[in-house]
Amino acid sequence: MARTVPIALVFSFSLAYCRGVLRGISRCAADHPEWTLVTVAPGAALAHSLAASAPRGIIAHIYDEQIARVVAATRRPAINVCGIMPQLPFPRIGIDDLAVGALAARHFLERGLRSFACIGHPAHGASITREVGFRTALAREGCGSHRYHVNPALPFDPTCTTPVLGGALTGWLRRLPRPTGIFCANDIIASQLSEACRQLRLMVPEQLAILGVDNDDLLCNLSRPPLSSISLPAQEVGVQAALHLERVLAGERGVLRTPLLLPPLEAVVRQSSDLLAIGDGVIAAFCRFVRDNAHRALSVDEAVRAVGLGRRTLERRFRAALGRGLADEIRRCHVERAKGMLADRRLAIAAVATRSGFTSAKHFSTAFRAATGMSPGAYRRGSTGSVR
Repeated sequence: MARTVPIALVFSFSLAYCRGVLRGISRCAADHPEWTLVTVAPGAALAHSLAASAPRGIIAHIYDEQIARVVAATRRPAINVCGIMPQLPFPRIGIDDLAVGALAARHFLERGLRSFACIGHPAHGASITREVGFRTALAREGCGSHRYHVNPALPFDPTCTTPVLGGALTGWLRRLPRPTGIFCANDIIASQLSEACRQLRLMVPEQLAILGVDNDDLLCNLSRPPLSSISLPAQEVGVQAALHLERVLAGERGVLRTPLLLPPLEAVVRQSSDLLAIGDGVIAAFCRFVRDNAHRALSVDEAVRAVGLGRRTLERRFRAALGRGLADEIRRCHVERAKGMLADRRLAIAAVATRSGFTSAKHFSTAFRAATGMSPGAYRRGSTGSVR
């Protein structure tokens, strides 16, 4: 019988990102029957638990110095899958946080917003980098943004229960222009912001649109209104962490000299950012018509007739307002509808194509790949599980 190889997994199960990473590790470990996966909770007993498990290797979500010290003290190969402390010496696999911020900016710009803000933690690497990506992408479009930072002394709370926004938030929110799109560094902050807006009687999304990160379906759907959020490839992070740990355990040197950072999947649209902040009533009417009819094949001419304006005039005004054409908007709405339907694995790809307005599965696949860079099948395989 082959000798077992204990692999310690240091994770908090309360975070959906961590659960997604663990799913990915489990998938990869199926090819390694000799591996024994031992889950270890961070906390006061971490050192004792790691000593008892005697791991050959460790994959960990290292979000504070205490976890880092304990993991380093084992002198075992370890891979970090958390971006909160990117300066740590462990090999790291995680998320391209600059791309997360840029995606958030595009999400708000596509909805016609022209006032923007972000909320994050000034001592967390992932939050800082997401803010940089957000503000940089907006600056390329000639837009600035407001900013609110939580108390930098607050530690990261994986239970998602510690209030983080502070008393200064009320005045800051009341001073923001209307409407403003607010990008939050994670769903924990976004859910607390949503509740603050509800208590202040600030309308979401009409006055303040909110977008989080992680797409934690529990946090997002417990919020009122439900939160839009950027989905992360947590399972693929787990797969890559397991594959790279395998290489290290096999004696390969120089593994992960630089972090492996994976791009975000998409912005999952729920009510908290589902708006069209467009001053031109005709353009807003066109967008509403397209969104309401995205379940069926729709031509530009039909949508133009619905708003009663000449096509060339509307095309010119639309491009000036949103930076894309009428056909682009129709295609975007069809693809966005398809993304939501692909999460339901009971639906065949051909059925998703038909129900999202494409004339054939081939046309759907071509358009989807052009918009997302991946096939519908690949998108479906990567669309489950993510929060960090």
